[in-house]
Amino acid sequence: MQDFGLISFFLWLLTIELLSFAVLPYLAWMAPNAPDRGYGFSKVCGVFAFSGICWLLTLAGLATDGNGIIYLTFVLLLIAGYRGYRPGLLSRADFTALLDKHGRAVEGVFLGLTLFYGIIRFLNPQIFWGEKPMDSTFLNFFVRNNELPPQDPWASGSPMSYYYLGIYFIAALLKLTGIPAAIGYNLAIATLGGLIGASFYGLLLLVTRNKRFSAWTAVLLVIACDPEVLRLIVFDRDPRWSWRITFDGFWASSRVFTPPGFLEYTSWSLLFADLHAHVIAIPFTATVLGLAALLFLDGKSRYSLHGFALRALLGAMLGSLFGMNTWDFITFGAAVGALLATARVPLFWQPPTYEDGTPSLGETIFVTAFSRAVAFVWDAVIVAAFAGLAVYLYNLGVSFRPNGSWGWVYDQEFNTFWKFFRVFGYWVIGTLAALGVIAFAPSSSKRRVSVWSCLFAGLLSAAVIIPPALSALKGIGHQPWGTVVYAATVVGLSYIVLWARHSSDEKKLVWIFLSVTATLVVVLEIFFLLDRMNTLFKGYMAIWMMSGLSTVVAVFYANQMLREAGREKARRALSMLVSLGVGMILVGTAFNVYAVVTIDRGLKRTYTFDGMEWMKWKREYTEDGEIASWFNENVDGIATILEAQGDGYREFTRIAMHTGLPTVLGWEHHVRQRGLSSEEIPARKRAIYAIYTSEDIDLTKKYLAMYGVDFVVVGNVEKTTYRPLAASKFENHPEVFTKVATLGDSVIYRTYLSKFNPAYKSALQQ
Repeated sequence: MQDFGLISFFLWLLTIELLSFAVLPYLAWMAPNAPDRGYGFSKVCGVFAFSGICWLLTLAGLATDGNGIIYLTFVLLLIAGYRGYRPGLLSRADFTALLDKHGRAVEGVFLGLTLFYGIIRFLNPQIFWGEKPMDSTFLNFFVRNNELPPQDPWASGSPMSYYYLGIYFIAALLKLTGIPAAIGYNLAIATLGGLIGASFYGLLLLVTRNKRFSAWTAVLLVIACDPEVLRLIVFDRDPRWSWRITFDGFWASSRVFTPPGFLEYTSWSLLFADLHAHVIAIPFTATVLGLAALLFLDGKSRYSLHGFALRALLGAMLGSLFGMNTWDFITFGAAVGALLATARVPLFWQPPTYEDGTPSLGETIFVTAFSRAVAFVWDAVIVAAFAGLAVYLYNLGVSFRPNGSWGWVYDQEFNTFWKFFRVFGYWVIGTLAALGVIAFAPSSSKRRVSVWSCLFAGLLSAAVIIPPALSALKGIGHQPWGTVVYAATVVGLSYIVLWARHSSDEKKLVWIFLSVTATLVVVLEIFFLLDRMNTLFKGYMAIWMMSGLSTVVAVFYANQMLREAGREKARRALSMLVSLGVGMILVGTAFNVYAVVTIDRGLKRTYTFDGMEWMKWKREYTEDGEIASWFNENVDGIATILEAQGDGYREFTRIAMHTGLPTVLGWEHHVRQRGLSSEEIPARKRAIYAIYTSEDIDLTKKYLAMYGVDFVVVGNVEKTTYRPLAASKFENHPEVFTKVATLGDSVIYRTYLSKFNPAYKSALQQ
C-alpha cells in the first residue's frame, strides 16, 4: 500500500486545497479589512463547510444510501466557489493579487507543516498503543456509518454519548476521497498541523501586519515544546531519561502537573498521534479565535450583510466545538465572550462640544454606552443564535451522560508555580519581558495613564485573586499563590501597558488574550468540572494556545517599539533573549521528534502511511490483521461483532479498532466515562463470557439476540482470554453459527439471526 499511500497523500491535500479555494471568495467578502482577506482561515473553513453540510444532510436522513450525497455536496461547493470569484466577493484579479501577496506564506505554512508531520507519520505509522485503538475505532466506524445519531462502537446498540463531530469531519473527507481509514488516520494527524499553522498565520497577520513574522511564528507555535523536555534531559538525575533522548522522557515531559493532571500540548499531541477529539478541535479553535479577532477589530462592518455573515460563521463554528470537544466550547466561548464585550464600537453620533472645545461629558457617556449596548446585543444575539443552533442540532438524539461533578480543588492537587513554569516557562519569560519593554520604551503612540486606569487595573488584578481567596476561606490550604500572583500581575500590568497607554486595537486584543488566559489558569487551578484530570488536560490546551499567541505578539510589539525609539542595545538584548528561547524550543522539539520516530513496536520497521502494515510483521497480530482485512473487504456498512473484552490499553477491541464494526463491549473505563451505566457494563461482560464459554445453546442465543450480534470472532485473543472456550458449540450448531472464514488458527462465524448480507467473494474459506 506504500505507493497508494503516497497517492492518497496528494489526493488528500488536493481535496483540502479545492475546498479552501471554494470558500475563499466568501471569506474575503466577510473579511474585507483582513490583510489576507481570510486566506489563512480558508483551509479550516473549507473543511468545516464541506463536512458540516455532509453532517447536516446525514442528520436529515439523506445519506443512508451511500456516499452519493457526499460527492454531490463536494461538487456543489466547488461550483459555488467558482461562481464566487467575481466582483463583489473576490474578483479574479483580486484573487491573483492575493495569491501573489500571501500565497507563498499561507501555502508554505500549511504544506510545510503538513509535510513535516507527514514525514514523521511515514516513519512511524503504527496505529497502536495509547488510545489509538479508540480513535481508530471511531474513525473506521464513521467511514462505514451513514446514519445519525450514531451508536457507541464500543457498546453496540447504545447511543454514543461523546463529542464525535471532529472525527466525523475527517471521516467525511475519507468517504469523499476513498482513502482507507488506516491511511487516512495518519494523513489526518499530519494535516492537522498544517491547518493549525495556516489559521495561526491568519490571526498573527491580523494583529501584526507582518507576513514574514506571522509565517515563521505560526510554524514555531505549532512545533513548540515545553521547557520540561530539556530539563529532563540535561538536569534531571533520573537514569531513565537524564542525558538520553527516549520515548519515556518524551512521555514524562507532558506529565509535570500534580496527578491526575497533565498537559499534552499541541506539538506533543501531534507527535504522539492519538487522533483524539481535543486534537482534531485545535485548528477549529484557532479559527474561532481568528474570526473573533476579525469581529473585534472591524466595527464598521457590524451592521452590514457581510458583517452578519461573519458573526453567523463565528457562532456556527463556536457551537460546533460543543460537538468536537465540549471543553473547548467552554474555554474558547469565554474568550469569544470577552472579545464581544470589548469589541471596537463606532459611536452612532458624535457628542456636542462646549465653546472651549471640550466634549459634553454626560452626552459622551450616554452615546458611548448606547452604541456599545446596541453593538453588544447585536453581536451576542447573532453569535449565540448560530452557536445555539449548532448545539441544538448536535444534541438531536445525542445525550451526554458523563460521570462526574464540579467543585473545589483541594491542596494535594494544586500545582506550584514551579510546575507551571516547567510547562509554560517560555511563554512566562516572553510575556514578562515584552510587557516590561512596552512599559518603559518611549513611543509616540503612548498616552498618559490616568489614576482611574491604575485603579481599574488594580481591580482587575484583585478579581483574579478572588477564587483562591474564597478557597482559603473554605479552609482549603496551600493554594498555588505563586501562579495566582503571576496571573494577577499579567492581567493588571498588561491592561496598563497595552490598553490604557495605547490606542491601538491590536494591542487591546493582545490584552484580552493575556487576561483571559491568566484568568483561566487561576479558575482551572481552584475549581474542577466533571473531574480534575479533564479540567486541567482539556482546559490547559486552550491556555497553551492563547499563551503562545499572546506572548509572541507582545514580543513583536516590544521589538517594534524599540526599533522606532532607536534603542538598538535594548533591541539586541531582546533579540538575544528571543533567539535563545527559540533555539531551546527547536532543540527540545528535535529531541521529541527523535524519541517518537525511533520507537519501534513491531518486529520490522515499516515506512508507509498505512497504520495496519505493522501487523503483517508482528507474529501475534498477523491473524488479527487478516481478520480485520477480511471484514473490511467483505462487509459493507454496520454489523455488530463479538470479540474478547478486557483491560484497557491492551490488545482487546483490536478488530473493532481496524474495522469500525461495533463490538458488544470495549475498554471498560472509557465506556464508563461516556456514560454507560454501572449495571450495563457487568451485564455485557457476563454475556460475552457466556457466549464464549457456555455450552448452553439457548443461553447463547439469548445473548446473541440481546445485543444483535452478526459475527463472532474466535481468534488467539479469545482462546487465551476465555478458558475453557466452548469451541465445540460453534462447530456443532450450524443452525446458529455459520463459519464464513478461517484465517490460520482464527475463525469468523456469522450468527443465525444476523440480517446482514455481506457481499461474499467466491474464494471465501469455508
